[in-house]
Amino acid sequence: TFFYLNSLLGESLLVIYIHGALEISAIIIAGSAGLVLGNSILFPGSFTRRESLQRGAKDGLKIAIGLVPVFIAAGFLESFVTRYTEMPVALSLLIIFGSLAFIGFYFIAYPAYLNQKAKK
Repeated sequence: TFFYLNSLLGESLLVIYIHGALEISAIIIAGSAGLVLGNSILFPGSFTRRESLQRGAKDGLKIAIGLVPVFIAAGFLESFVTRYTEMPVALSLLIIFGSLAFIGFYFIAYPAYLNQKAKK
């Protein structure tokens, strides 16, 4: 409410989400990597728990390694771009929606495409 009372709510949200769009998305996806690992332990299926854990660790590690550049990009945006509060709103929105589009492509659309391609 402090930002709202001082008419800074919109500006503060833009500043936060410039790096937050990547960072928060990456944190959620990192949590899913942990769920992949936990799922492999709890539900091994026809594999032994050890084999299932190895497969789950491999899949979870692929996700985690894929997040390294995302965290680096979020850190860059937080360090150098977020402090530039006089940035035009259109540029801020372009960075935010571009970040979300990248996350959607890199972690949803592209893996679905590769999965579909592998089935053919």
